[in-house]
Amino acid sequence: MATTEVGSPDVACTVPAARRGLRRRGSRAAPAVLLLSAAAAAQIAWSAQSVWVAPARSRRGHGLVAMRATSTSFEGKVAAKLGPYKAGAIIAKDIPSPEVDAKIIDAALLKKKTTTTKFERINFTGSGAKLGHTVVIEMEAKRGEGHPQRGAPIPGTKMKGYQLELKESQPDPWRQFVAAIIKAGMGQMESKTFPVSFPADYKKTDFAGTTVDFTVLVLEIGELRPVAPDARPEAEQRAELEAELRQQAQMRTHTAIDVQIRAALLESSEVDTDAKTKSVSWAKFGDESEKSLKWTCILEEVSRNEGVPFDKVQDFLREQAIVQYAAR
Repeated sequence: MATTEVGSPDVACTVPAARRGLRRRGSRAAPAVLLLSAAAAAQIAWSAQSVWVAPARSRRGHGLVAMRATSTSFEGKVAAKLGPYKAGAIIAKDIPSPEVDAKIIDAALLKKKTTTTKFERINFTGSGAKLGHTVVIEMEAKRGEGHPQRGAPIPGTKMKGYQLELKESQPDPWRQFVAAIIKAGMGQMESKTFPVSFPADYKKTDFAGTTVDFTVLVLEIGELRPVAPDARPEAEQRAELEAELRQQAQMRTHTAIDVQIRAALLESSEVDTDAKTKSVSWAKFGDESEKSLKWTCILEEVSRNEGVPFDKVQDFLREQAIVQYAAR
């Protein structure tokens, strides 16, 4: 396999890249431009021998074209000098604890016992939401008509993932949301702004007697369907929930540690991505794509130095770091 050396010849961060190859049936080859996201840059660094890119329109608009990226035709190495990462050189601070309190497990068990329905998404072809459906919404309120700061966002009103059952018996102000969503026939991923009026005796004084403009985005439309009660012994259900909660807590902990390790090594390591990205003139790398490429090279270099499989490098880096947990 032919390679192109960039920087020091004794480092081993390989960067498979793509040959220009944009061809339409019956036409001559035309140059291609590939936009790389951060995730795509990392994926390219570890791609297989060839990658098929989804068909796209040619610059001249002459129909669909397909581009094949072949790593054997354009590959190189990037110089990487690692910053310190062993024996506590990196300190991860204010990390959420992986421990799960018994109270949290008990609360999860109680919620499970009292849950009688579950949301199931419905895929539509254009009919929109109607009475009887449940919508998952994202929303934010802004000052409405008559307010001196009309249009200004109201702190504390931004919400995502709220399930609203579309039924006439909803209390105010939710009844107004139901009416507006149904009247507009809102579909999935559709956004609308509408006024919501609050009575003078509303419990939140900031809203009492005012009209507020809510921008609502419908994320999903579905139905609430019955959930069969779990007949297993309570101890078994609790143990299952505890295992799930501990796994989730461990993932949050690992993610928080990994973020700080990544930031530290990106700051302290020297990776010659400029030479490589400039040599690949057909690709466009943004800041995040370059960071992703640099991080992939750092992980590969740690793997080579320590004899650790690539998919175990982040575990190794966590073991080397000093972790300071946030106060509970």
